[in-house]
Amino acid sequence: MPTAKPVIKPGDVDARGQTPVYLRLTHRRKTRYVAAGIRIPPRHWNARAGRVRKGHPNADAINAHIEARLLEAERLSLDLAARGPFTVDDWRARLEGQDEADFFAFADEVISDLKRRGQIYTHKRYKSCVKKFRAFTGEPLPFEAVTPELLRRYETHLLTHYGNSPNTARVNLNAIRAIYYRAIREGKADQATNPFFAFQPVKERPTRRAKLTYEEVRRIEDLPLKEGSLLWHVRNYWLFSFYCAGIRFGDLAKLTGEALREEGRGIRLTYRMSKTGSTKSIKLLPPARAILTRYWPERLPGPEEYVFPLLAGRDVNTPEKLVTAISARNALVNKYLKQLARRAGIDKHLSFHVSRHSFADMARTKGMDLYSISKALGHANVQVTERYLKGFDAGALDEAMEALFDDHA
Repeated sequence: MPTAKPVIKPGDVDARGQTPVYLRLTHRRKTRYVAAGIRIPPRHWNARAGRVRKGHPNADAINAHIEARLLEAERLSLDLAARGPFTVDDWRARLEGQDEADFFAFADEVISDLKRRGQIYTHKRYKSCVKKFRAFTGEPLPFEAVTPELLRRYETHLLTHYGNSPNTARVNLNAIRAIYYRAIREGKADQATNPFFAFQPVKERPTRRAKLTYEEVRRIEDLPLKEGSLLWHVRNYWLFSFYCAGIRFGDLAKLTGEALREEGRGIRLTYRMSKTGSTKSIKLLPPARAILTRYWPERLPGPEEYVFPLLAGRDVNTPEKLVTAISARNALVNKYLKQLARRAGIDKHLSFHVSRHSFADMARTKGMDLYSISKALGHANVQVTERYLKGFDAGALDEAMEALFDDHA
């Protein structure tokens, strides 16, 4: 007679200290296992009862899920028996095909797929956001249980328990929404019950982006630094980014000679931006060319040679190792940029990304049109650029007001 029993496998514990619950299917002296879509700490499992102990905070819901899976297993075995002889593999295949649509099971698939595709930054962001959501709701979480009310409670949890800003809370919820919408596209969730139709996230707060004036940029440029020192290199990296319309650190670190091409008496830089996947092409201005010649005085680097020695000697054989190496170097560069700011007498938070902010703000104040700024930054459209420049509005207004009444200073 076919039997199904909930079990856990000794020693089958993941990095979070949790073990999956299985249904052990036995039929005609053969056994197979089907994941029940639940993970729990082993101490919460009652092996004799085949249930989660009451001490688990979500015991009732998990045990109800186990009961439902057992009933489904029994129903499918009876259905198979009514059609004739069947094997335990037939039973398992039918039961696996009847798995309840679970948000976290699908989210884990999405996160794994991102890693396989080499989208490591998105992979890490989604993994972090899902981990926080999972800790709040517990498992399992059927798609229909993701309601506007649940999202509202989770948003409050992010703002109060984690102390997240409204903008950070939106980032977390946007990742959940992106996964949910992908589930809808793939037929895992129902568009008619989409909770994001009714849920209104907390409004995003405008951020005042850090930026340097051109006078402050020149103060950094004029600092007397020992050639070949780490501070000297860090200044070169930052200034090259600034004079090339704010190249992001990851893209700068990965630049090879393939991105550079002689064009008349000048040099053109063409590279693919990691964040958007779009191609950016820009003519190197004299200050950027001067920095380049400090590293390549006789010739341009070869197609596979790094333009700057940021990743030289690093193990970057996999996308994950590449991201790890870039993150480590970025942290180091940002540390030394703070030293540069202090030496230049600049009382601002200086990071590598500030080169991008500084270029964008200077381009606007010098009268560059919005479309040209958008193309220089590599934005998908001018609406993105408008939102980007909003972070400078307060400072621009301050300067305009001061200029208006400067005779009263």
